[in-house]
Amino acid sequence: MDKHYLTPLFTPASILVLVGDKDQPESLPPYAKALLHNLEGSAYTGKITFVNAHTSATLVELSNSRPDLAVLALEPEKLSSALNSVVRMGCKAALIISSGVSAELAERLHAQADNAGLMLLGPNSMGIQRPHLKLNASAFLPVGQEGSVALVSQSGALTAAILDWATGNGVGFSSVISLGPHTSMGLPEALDFLANDGRTQSIVVYMEGIQNARKFMSTLRSAAIAKPI
Repeated sequence: MDKHYLTPLFTPASILVLVGDKDQPESLPPYAKALLHNLEGSAYTGKITFVNAHTSATLVELSNSRPDLAVLALEPEKLSSALNSVVRMGCKAALIISSGVSAELAERLHAQADNAGLMLLGPNSMGIQRPHLKLNASAFLPVGQEGSVALVSQSGALTAAILDWATGNGVGFSSVISLGPHTSMGLPEALDFLANDGRTQSIVVYMEGIQNARKFMSTLRSAAIAKPI
């Protein structure tokens, strides 16, 4: 079976993580600290490379590495130049974990990604979890237990609450996807991936708004044929 086009995002073999100065964690935004804690202590078996985003020499050295997924956890004013670096490295997908990114900046980031053919989740996402891969590329603790339910949420706070509840009630997840406001990849794309994901038997969606109602309803109908939503 052909791989889904979102495989580099949700099943990456290699991950590049761009943060500020990871050797000075007190200087990092809270979401970047949480991401580093989760990834540095994870049992994920793929390759993870941590990069200080301001270290241009390191970025040049990595220019031919072509990781599947780049995870950016930076202040809003640093995101555009970092995304350009990711594009030059030949990354297939990018995840921007952030907060406070305006709609105007988000549109510019979306345009950058679209022009480069880069799949982008974010900005203002709190990340993803893929428990069977031991991957917690998010600002959430704890990592969900492995299971067959997929959670897609536009609210970071509600996602955190559901993960807390699930831990105490024996509920496991195939995927946890935090979309957040202003994301490029939205509900239709997430539903399309999960409908074709063999580890997902049912999908739970929490949404606060729909950017493209026609596209969303079309994808929802198709996904609902495959599994309960």
